[in-house]
Amino acid sequence: MVGTAHPNCIFQSALKAPVTAGVEPKGEQKMPYRRIEAFPEDAAKFGSSELKALGTVWREQKEELQETGVFRDFLKKLQREWAIETGIIERLYVWDRGVTEILIEQGIDSALIAHRGGIRRDEADHIKNIIDDQLSIVEGLFSHIKGEQPLTEHFIRGLQAQFTNHQDYTEALTADGDVIRVRLEKGTYKTLPNNPKRPDGEIHEYCPPEFAQEEMQRLIQWYHENESLLPVEVKAAWLHHRFTQIHPFQDGNGRVARALASLAFLKEGLFPLVIRDADRQDYIGALEDADYGDLRPLIAIFTQRQKESILHALSLEQHAQQSGHADRIISSALEVLKDRQATARKRIGRVYDYADNLVTIAETRMKELAESLDAQLREFTPPDQNPYQAYSNSARNDSQRRHYFYNQILEVAQKFHYFANLERYRAWIRMSIKTQENFEFIVSVHGYGPSDTGIMAASALTDRRVEKEDGGTEPIGVQPASVELFQFNYAEPPESTTDRFRDWLESALAIALGEWKRLIST
Repeated sequence: MVGTAHPNCIFQSALKAPVTAGVEPKGEQKMPYRRIEAFPEDAAKFGSSELKALGTVWREQKEELQETGVFRDFLKKLQREWAIETGIIERLYVWDRGVTEILIEQGIDSALIAHRGGIRRDEADHIKNIIDDQLSIVEGLFSHIKGEQPLTEHFIRGLQAQFTNHQDYTEALTADGDVIRVRLEKGTYKTLPNNPKRPDGEIHEYCPPEFAQEEMQRLIQWYHENESLLPVEVKAAWLHHRFTQIHPFQDGNGRVARALASLAFLKEGLFPLVIRDADRQDYIGALEDADYGDLRPLIAIFTQRQKESILHALSLEQHAQQSGHADRIISSALEVLKDRQATARKRIGRVYDYADNLVTIAETRMKELAESLDAQLREFTPPDQNPYQAYSNSARNDSQRRHYFYNQILEVAQKFHYFANLERYRAWIRMSIKTQENFEFIVSVHGYGPSDTGIMAASALTDRRVEKEDGGTEPIGVQPASVELFQFNYAEPPESTTDRFRDWLESALAIALGEWKRLIST
């Protein structure tokens, strides 16, 4: 294993390693350091076609949004969240998500930190200073990319000095196993080992101090050589992991790593990488996978977080229009009449053709499965009961039955924390399984977000139909039948969308049929 801060370190933070006092503690096994490796030969294959397409959508539409007050407010809050969460991940301070959300909304304030976090005022003042340092860094990243400055050792050393501006000491482990307090070196590479102790007692070696500068030079060289060749999420994950593998500084390495990953995304016109405390275990696990040579879990986390930021930004269009003054609304309306806008609308409208194709795929697969299951179920029907059966049906966007399952779709959307837009486009496919229970599996294809941005979604759910006292039936036990929402847009190649949808649909079917099996087994 090479290069990750691991849980249960001797140091106060699970993502920071203690500086050893020149020698390793006695009686400990050591996991030797391995030199950093260049990008994998097949690294380009690890990229997300969905993120690439979403990035295209954002870059095509951001001009209309980025000068609005709504977008500036969104960006300010995103920067605050980044600044707060990067310190929580390191356990520089700890509180529940509610405190973070208040600080995101109202600003970084010592009184709020003390009152909401249950912290002494002097400690709250110190924490505010740390968060302010982190906030100035993320704001500085935007300025750095505007100046089109290359990534250098000097810049990275400066980041570490800024992060530790209000952190004068760290803790070290002596050869006898004692934890001592030592002065923190800022803006310079480490002069002592900083190796964490794993839960099993094994000492994990980061780069020895004498090789730190050489390894950093290799890191920057390889990054620049591949900067224009690889997907941004791959570059960000590689840069983050290889930097943590080196761990070139006495402290602050995790925060610098997340800043470098954010810088990679910002250079592509995207957003800072926010890793929340709720992501912590998955994040640590993904870094450990990268230690063993598999970057894909880390890339997946970075991809998901970036997708969330893009989708949130794109959803601001509706709010921007509602909050604008009359002259802005008129100006926007006139722009619609121009050829550029008309062309853009036509391009966005391609997503509805893609949606029709996905509905066809789901109809075909679910009909095939229902017919096969139906033939088998009828053989198991008990005497004197209505035949057990399975069947499928659907409604496309032009059907009068398109409004079915409205409440179930919105309930699942709420669980996935998004706005299901059922106005412009709405289609569903259902597979019903009738035994002693009336079980339903439903796939819905509809718009994503309050406005027509060219982004759509497919959700999957299961429920049971039960008789009502006054006649008819009603659904109960509604729950998602997929681990995540399926999203697609006009910028992604149709074949890529289709391949992803087939995989997602098979996974949803497996979850749904597993729920059906559980239901009939109880």
